[in-house]
Amino acid sequence: MTTTGSMAGSENADDGAASTSGRRRVTISDLARRLQISKASVSYALNGRAGVSEETRQRVLALAEELGFHPNSAAVALSASRTRTIGIVIARDPALISTEAFYMRTLVGIEQYLNEVDSSLLLRLTGEHGDDLAVLRRWSRQGRVDGFILFDEHNDDPRIPLLKELGVPCVVVSSNDPGDEVGRLISSPEETVTLLLDHLVELGHRDVAHISGPFTFIHEQLRTRMLQDHAARRGITVRHIEGTYRYDDGAELTRQLLTGPNPPTAIVLGNDLMAVAALRVAMDLGTAVPGEVSILAWEDSPLCELARPGITAVDQKTMERGRAAADLLLRIVTGDPDLHQEAPPGELRARESSGPVGS
Repeated sequence: MTTTGSMAGSENADDGAASTSGRRRVTISDLARRLQISKASVSYALNGRAGVSEETRQRVLALAEELGFHPNSAAVALSASRTRTIGIVIARDPALISTEAFYMRTLVGIEQYLNEVDSSLLLRLTGEHGDDLAVLRRWSRQGRVDGFILFDEHNDDPRIPLLKELGVPCVVVSSNDPGDEVGRLISSPEETVTLLLDHLVELGHRDVAHISGPFTFIHEQLRTRMLQDHAARRGITVRHIEGTYRYDDGAELTRQLLTGPNPPTAIVLGNDLMAVAALRVAMDLGTAVPGEVSILAWEDSPLCELARPGITAVDQKTMERGRAAADLLLRIVTGDPDLHQEAPPGELRARESSGPVGS
């Protein structure tokens, strides 16, 4: 699947510019910092591309002239040979991706950004057992993309060394920073763990169950470990159950918890789809939500907002993170040495599915 958008300017990026006065060379970063706009916006303005207003373009050009910014001719030549396309290869079941808000909202954010910068997205869903490595290798060798955004990093992930070997830039949407010298949009689970646990402590919960996604993903390993550690400090007991992000799985695991001995007073589920399933099961069993069990989701979505009762969740700013990942990749492609960026912070959306114990 190929979608048309608009790729990241930052074309001449910090390849920038020798100062005419012999002082330290002026870069696109300098212009962006002075004008308090993104480096991509500076690049669009300098290159005469769509994506910025005429007023912004004139401000950029005026400051560039004032500071003596002159694009590096080698960088200009390099940018002309680029495809202006980024690649995403997802080894997940397309049926799950079509129903899970995370990917849909992330892709919307990426596509919105690319539209603004006159670039394109090349997307392939290979399925859970698809040969995503072959696609990465083929697109790289064919020169079809300038770089890749990677999701769902797992232990000893072969995609990262493959792209390093091929010399193709990438940005990993990540929960950690292993120092492997690749681009990373980093979102630590600690922020979400703190938001969820502080909310549950305030409501008096001490016995919590956590139905996660697959432990093969590094972000789920980190979530689980941090949830356990932070819960212990707050006097909360957390039991972990590994799930798959699927609706049916969330329903079955919730049923086991609520019909087994010592059911928890709160359940945190790894995505919105499993949280909706948990709510449905609780209602089918006649378990009061939130009176007998509070239900919370790690990620917010319209599903959580439209459910009745509405499901408490953390707004992970998924669309904004998609935009940030695309912007970071395009800056790396144009030579920006800053490989890492912190993801926008999340916010707790407290709704009717969470309440005081025994309310």
